[in-house]
Amino acid sequence: MTSPVPQSEHAVDAAARHFAQALNLFDPMRFRAWAELGLTTTQLRVLFLVGAAPGVTAGELATRLAVTPPTISGIVDRLVKMGLMRREDDESDRRLVRNHLTVAGDDACGRFGRGIDVFTRRILVEMNHEDLDAFLTGLKAFVRAGDYLARVEPNLAAVAMPGVNQ
Repeated sequence: MTSPVPQSEHAVDAAARHFAQALNLFDPMRFRAWAELGLTTTQLRVLFLVGAAPGVTAGELATRLAVTPPTISGIVDRLVKMGLMRREDDESDRRLVRNHLTVAGDDACGRFGRGIDVFTRRILVEMNHEDLDAFLTGLKAFVRAGDYLARVEPNLAAVAMPGVNQ
């Protein structure tokens, strides 16, 4: 990515506000997960990360979520106690513990994922073709910019919210 094109502050502020409103549309799904599955958003995120990368270590999860190893250990402990994850010793390196979903964890991820898909698709089909195309173009650009920033500013979360892990 080349150096960013200067944006008007008004456009950036408006985009940030609308993005927050879009994220808030998913609160009903998160509330259902809390109520029905007994899971927090962070626990769901960990489950999805483990489902996408079976055998991931706690250190890798902590790095991915930008939290401390003790924080991720507590989250994984709760998920293990709930029967949604299991830990396995690494056969080639006994110092490592690998995390995996249980059948119940895989089912919880599948149920939540299917619900989000139905919910999202229902919103998207309400958009006209031009708006949907523009939305897709914007999302692709947003992801590209996010990927770029993850490479050049890997600690952006800590910079944006200082003091959280200090």
